[in-house]
Amino acid sequence: MKLVGIDYGRRRIGVAVTDESGEFIRGLPTIDRDKIPHYIQALRSLIEAEKPGLVVIGLPLDINSDETVMSKEIRVFASDLKQAVSVPIRFVDESLSSIQAAEILRFRKKKDRRNKEAVDRIAACVILESFKKGLTCD
Repeated sequence: MKLVGIDYGRRRIGVAVTDESGEFIRGLPTIDRDKIPHYIQALRSLIEAEKPGLVVIGLPLDINSDETVMSKEIRVFASDLKQAVSVPIRFVDESLSSIQAAEILRFRKKKDRRNKEAVDRIAACVILESFKKGLTCD
């Protein structure tokens, strides 16, 4: 089953997608919320184009696996997205996804390491990897 992964942020939204088998993951263009104020519609268009069976959204939990201020904001975002698309939505703990993404980029060129859009895109890939490992937190 094809999956779309989302790393939600107040400034940028990282997006990734798997192939039909769910095995291979690739990043999609990051959505800059300052440049694209109608980001829900942009995500809807992307999801409609990719035709996934499931959307996976990263949910940051604290050290005790409790909700945070940001996770509550993400649940509101997911509710808005759910009204725009007909694809089921699941959550996965993404507490360390941005750190893992930055670590992956650490070995690239200096210019790439500072590319925040790349970090968000790779964080979305990490979210999908976490989901594949069964780390859901619905």
